[in-house]
Amino acid sequence: MQFEKSITLATFSPLWWESILWIGGSIFLLIQVPKYLKNIQIKQYDFFIAILLIANLGIEQFYNFYTGSWNIQQNIPAHLCSISTFLCIIYLFNKNQLLGEFVYYWGLLGGIHALLTPEFNNGIKGYNFYSYFIEHAGLLLVVLYIIIHNGFVPRPKSWLVIFGYSQLVVFSVGILNYAIGTNYMFLRERPSANNPFIIGEWPFYLICFEIAAIAHFWLFYLPFARKRKRAEMAL
Repeated sequence: MQFEKSITLATFSPLWWESILWIGGSIFLLIQVPKYLKNIQIKQYDFFIAILLIANLGIEQFYNFYTGSWNIQQNIPAHLCSISTFLCIIYLFNKNQLLGEFVYYWGLLGGIHALLTPEFNNGIKGYNFYSYFIEHAGLLLVVLYIIIHNGFVPRPKSWLVIFGYSQLVVFSVGILNYAIGTNYMFLRERPSANNPFIIGEWPFYLICFEIAAIAHFWLFYLPFARKRKRAEMAL
């Protein structure tokens, strides 16, 4: 089955650089705000970031409904980054450790690759262009924010735990795709983005995805593992 092709943005193109610079500057400023506005409580700022993410999701859905472009193939929030955004919102309200680990590993994985090799599943018309960057930059913002301001630290072996849970999510989205004929999480057809981890056609690129995912999760945990080791040696 052939799915409607997404629109990609060439990495290192002028528009890509412009977008990345805006994203980097925005994340930096939003991370710095609590340091300089002493009258803002961190919990209040948690809610502020959550509301930004909620607003972006709502405006995107409304925009596509309003313009008549909403469709089941593209607009259900069932891609990994969309699911991660919902988890970010929930975590900012309740600070559950396991949710934080999902946010950390999925947010970094999805946010980094989505921004390095952008692929617009909803097209680039109107607000969809901006919502793509807000959503994926939001993942990186939340990851950095919870580490810097909430003191979040992933637990030992959390990278393996999250990888295991990820298989349940892949299975569930796979069932959804089969039931309604969609391609969420690119489980039925490879993405169009020029990403070095997309190797081969179905199902071989999925195997590469799995290998890349567990390798990324391990690398994401490595700085915390080294910090723990240094702390133990100092005792």
